[in-house]
Amino acid sequence: MKKLFLILLIEFIIFSSLVKAEGLYQYGVIAEIYNNDSVHYKLNIIFVNHSSQTVIIPLGSPTNIQTDSDADCKTQSGMLETNVICSMDASNRTAIVIQYDSNSISKKDSYFLFADTFKLTKDTKTLSVLVKLPEGTGLKEPTKDSYSPDGAVIGSDGRRPIISWLKDDMKAGERFDTSIAFEKIGETKSSFPFEIVVVIVLITFSSLGAFYQFYWKGKNLKLILPILKKDEKKIFDTIIQHGNGVNQKIIVRESGYSKAKVSKVLNSLRERGLVKLERIGRSNKVYMDKNFEKKPQKSSGNS
Repeated sequence: MKKLFLILLIEFIIFSSLVKAEGLYQYGVIAEIYNNDSVHYKLNIIFVNHSSQTVIIPLGSPTNIQTDSDADCKTQSGMLETNVICSMDASNRTAIVIQYDSNSISKKDSYFLFADTFKLTKDTKTLSVLVKLPEGTGLKEPTKDSYSPDGAVIGSDGRRPIISWLKDDMKAGERFDTSIAFEKIGETKSSFPFEIVVVIVLITFSSLGAFYQFYWKGKNLKLILPILKKDEKKIFDTIIQHGNGVNQKIIVRESGYSKAKVSKVLNSLRERGLVKLERIGRSNKVYMDKNFEKKPQKSSGNS
């Protein structure tokens, strides 16, 4: 009887671990709105320590779909919605990158409205949504009523306004509905143009300060990852996987980039305070800055 109980207990623990492992680690969305009212999306979806499984990613009504992943991904078009379906083998880490275009902009009387819904089919540790407005536009006044849901961070990349959200521990079946009302700044009508210019300047400087504080000074890893360049993200992901420091030679080998390119990217990441380099012999050992060290989420594999 004790032996049977022990077997059942072990099977329950293994089953529970597998179910937990199948959760999504990160679902990142970047939506760039252009002046022709088109929207380009980039989804960065990361699974960590997962079993073999099939995941369905709803996209709505997209065009020009492109996927990049080690998983076997196929596009399935339906009458109401298009899905990307990916079959994954068990792995320490699988990344799925999907890019597509979609018509998510509607024209109102004096402003434009971006609206979209992101549906989660797996438990998700972190959902990040970042929307870049077109150059020469700003949030519709009053600003506090121009976007939904609440809790967004308003910033700028120096040319375009940026609105972003971050949600933790989303459950399978949940939706994230977002909307942003924006207008062309040059078309703002007012009998006091000088005051409008002053307000715009103040908002711009406030946004730049908030962006610096949140993205760089605050060093929020979950929102920085989606906005890194492709080569920076690949190298930064390698550093994250190794955890307690990794030799620069290993980064060269695993990334497939040349020594010169890896050195250039690492220097750029170091200058932004994302990594630290320690000279050891004729090479460097690379560490994440302590502010980016992952909290008890022992997800990756070998160093």
